[in-house]
Amino acid sequence: MKKTIRTMGAWMALLLALALPAMAEAHGSQGVKVERREFPVRLANGQRYTVVGYLYYQGSLKNRPVQILTHGITYNHGYWDMPGVDGQDYSYARYMARRNYAVLALDLPGTGESDKLDGDALNLAESASALHQVARHLRATAAKNTFETLIYVGHSNGALISTFAQAQYGDAQALVNTGWLNTAHEVPVDQSVLLGFLEQGPYIQIPSEMRSALFYDPAHSNPDLVAYDNETADAVTRGQYLDLLTMMGSPASIPTADIRVPVMVQLGDNDLVASASYARAEAKMYPRSRLVWVDTLNNTGHVFNGHYGKERGWAAIDLWLRLVVR
Repeated sequence: MKKTIRTMGAWMALLLALALPAMAEAHGSQGVKVERREFPVRLANGQRYTVVGYLYYQGSLKNRPVQILTHGITYNHGYWDMPGVDGQDYSYARYMARRNYAVLALDLPGTGESDKLDGDALNLAESASALHQVARHLRATAAKNTFETLIYVGHSNGALISTFAQAQYGDAQALVNTGWLNTAHEVPVDQSVLLGFLEQGPYIQIPSEMRSALFYDPAHSNPDLVAYDNETADAVTRGQYLDLLTMMGSPASIPTADIRVPVMVQLGDNDLVASASYARAEAKMYPRSRLVWVDTLNNTGHVFNGHYGKERGWAAIDLWLRLVVR
């Protein structure tokens, strides 16, 4: 496994060196279509709810791998489609659509336009179940030669959700986790502060000052984008938040050993929540995956899509997926 990881790293470094000079040619919307989709899910209480997703693609949907995107806490699908600021594009979804993927960015249950329900009941298991049902519905209703290859791409808590969903249901052919560590590590926030947010009620808001400090490297991000990010921040359910804290405190409970598909992990060198300093240990967290690659992004804090160097990370994901699923 170690030899495989080193070999993949060497190839990816070479490919990125060749690809990065041409990346500027792909800027602009270039006819990306955006469709609002609704997906019925049934949760543990037996009730049916609606999960909303936005589908981004260019041209036809046929024979396009589909990336199902899951966001972290305080976000919704908008994390993957941030607006342009000062001439820079910040939309991962549109970037990947221009590279011939279908991209489905979800509002996870309890966020964005998806149905709200009991915030204490809406936990990690329910979110993973909802993700699985979206994937199943997407395939069941697809036209021929459409949505046959499915990829989970998750950020932070979204990566935790997609890891649980893949371990339990096995819907995807590849897994990309950004800004998430299954390795035991410290987060520079007092535990009493994190637990104090539980008192807000079944839906929790994280203060803007804390979001800015934890999520962004100020030397490598635009303050106007950070301000927009804080203004549009979403809530997180108390059940999901409590499970997040539990998993961070006991990562051995995360079923990474049940992941058998190729896994890519991206970690930022200036990420205070999931530091790239744990990259070597994280590469060992998927012992049954046939291929694991951990990629370190320089000058990057926790919100990968909101930093100046985000296209380096996006290009790496694209190139890796072309090697393993296309």
